[in-house]
Amino acid sequence: MSSTLIVWALGVGLLQGFLHCTGMCGPFVLAFSMSFKSSDDTARHPGRQVVTSHLAHNLGRILSFVIMGAIFGALGHFVNTAAHATGFEAAAGIIGGSMMILWAIDEARTGHGGGFLERWSLLQWKPVQKVFRRLMSVRTPQAAFFAGLILGFHPCGLIFAMLLSAAATGSAWAGAVTLLAFGIGTSPALLSVAAAGWYGSKRLKGRKFTYIAAALIALSGILFMLRGFAVNGWIPEVNPWLF
Repeated sequence: MSSTLIVWALGVGLLQGFLHCTGMCGPFVLAFSMSFKSSDDTARHPGRQVVTSHLAHNLGRILSFVIMGAIFGALGHFVNTAAHATGFEAAAGIIGGSMMILWAIDEARTGHGGGFLERWSLLQWKPVQKVFRRLMSVRTPQAAFFAGLILGFHPCGLIFAMLLSAAATGSAWAGAVTLLAFGIGTSPALLSVAAAGWYGSKRLKGRKFTYIAAALIALSGILFMLRGFAVNGWIPEVNPWLF
């Protein structure tokens, strides 16, 4: 897989971490961080335990991203394999790229592309809610890890767009690495929320940032589609570094 894709996924994660993830997951992270202030168990080294727990939380969240990325990458490979039998190559890139462009248009138009997906969140299910609340109330790295693992499966438009990019790679390995880079990119924002407690006051705001994020996703979709067209011989060969 191209290093361009990894850099792109990391960049989208860094940008959208402050724009999107602090709004979606920031309240959970901040509440968990603030709960340490009333805990007698952390009286000696509260800062160390807060950092350790939030690192574990992010590891769990990133692991869920990697799992989903691998699954969607494998699905993309299946689509490519099935399409190959009919003489149609790189189908996942063309399909995934076109859907990414549609998501980008919705993101630029509404500022919350794919918001309808959130109604299917695991956190809407009572049993999962119960487990998640219990994990959030236990101040240990292990509990934080599994809470992050659950939260990582919370669906949103941004994750959907990234999973489409994973599917477009047509590879489980490439899909997993793409989501790994994206997850790492989102971590600084959530760690900042946890450490500084500034959620709601210092988060980047403004439609111009939404347009930047939508433009990045749309550009990626276009490149994936061009790659698919080139593989099929419909256009001249695209440079190898373009995903």
